[in-house]
Amino acid sequence: MSNIKLSLIFCCYNVAKYLDEIYKWLCEQPYQNIEVIFVEDCATDDTKEKLFSLIQDPRMRIIENAKNLGLSESRNVGLKYATGDYVGFPDPDDIFDLNWLSEIAKIAEEYSPKVIITGMREDYENNDKLEYSKNIISSYSGYIDENNFSSLIDLENTFLFGYMNNKFYDRKFLVEIKFYCKSLALKEDFEFNINVFNVVDDFYILNKPYYFYKKRRNGNSLTSKFVPDYFEIHLNSVLMFKELLERKGVLSDSAKSLLVDRFFRYFLSAVERNSNQQANLSFSQQKDWIKNVIESDKRIAWFLENKRFMRSKLKFLPILVDLKAYTSIALLGHLVKYIKQYAANFFTKLK
Repeated sequence: MSNIKLSLIFCCYNVAKYLDEIYKWLCEQPYQNIEVIFVEDCATDDTKEKLFSLIQDPRMRIIENAKNLGLSESRNVGLKYATGDYVGFPDPDDIFDLNWLSEIAKIAEEYSPKVIITGMREDYENNDKLEYSKNIISSYSGYIDENNFSSLIDLENTFLFGYMNNKFYDRKFLVEIKFYCKSLALKEDFEFNINVFNVVDDFYILNKPYYFYKKRRNGNSLTSKFVPDYFEIHLNSVLMFKELLERKGVLSDSAKSLLVDRFFRYFLSAVERNSNQQANLSFSQQKDWIKNVIESDKRIAWFLENKRFMRSKLKFLPILVDLKAYTSIALLGHLVKYIKQYAANFFTKLK
């Protein structure tokens, strides 16, 4: 058995129905040099009772928050108690390949990278029944040093960059640099990884879909929590990633294509969300919001100047922006809303 000790931190809030499966996976785990920390975050279901009835293994412990702290702060709590060489933050309602931890330990022992990134399998479920799965892997594989940081572009293009749950981090590195998870309405994982990758000099890509990310819905509607600052948060995330690529010296044409695509994707998603009843905006106000973003927000100037690099299915959107066709853009947002409501399966595959 490897000398590498792996810490797994599971933040648990209203996940009682999934704990039997994750505990079974942990007990069947062929890699034994692990510690498992369950941070119970004042759940309103029987998560706490379930944890105490299940956990018998001395390698596992339960930390109870005195009050509900949310995901990011619960991760920080778990990190304070972790003692492993590497620490991961998998979600307790996902599942994982049984070979995952063994391969992580092997990579850690051989290469000692600051971060190990794992490929994913997205499982799309409706009413707890699997509809289809999709593997997400990178074009890159193996040890990555500063000479090949262009791989970050591919990682973000595949959406493997932003997640924390598919990664293991050198724990001492996190502690020494004093990294902590910030509580945000959205993109908290992404901002954490931006801060980490700004200072790392190497990482490793385990290009196998060992992390099974469960995407669940009920019925034919694909609903999203309404967040008033959605566009602001996502615009900042794209700008932060642009700054990361600039700092690493890899702001290539393919990087510009990715960044412009991301901007217009998030812009359209914000337009769609503004058509939501919770936004409480009239159609005229929705058009005014679009106009204000395009004509007054100076932070988006770079994306408009580089729109020629756009390669995605939305490359017609910059044309509508150039034409100042704000009514058409607003109507497009309503169309996306109706597709999400009445043809969710089609929408997820279209993305």
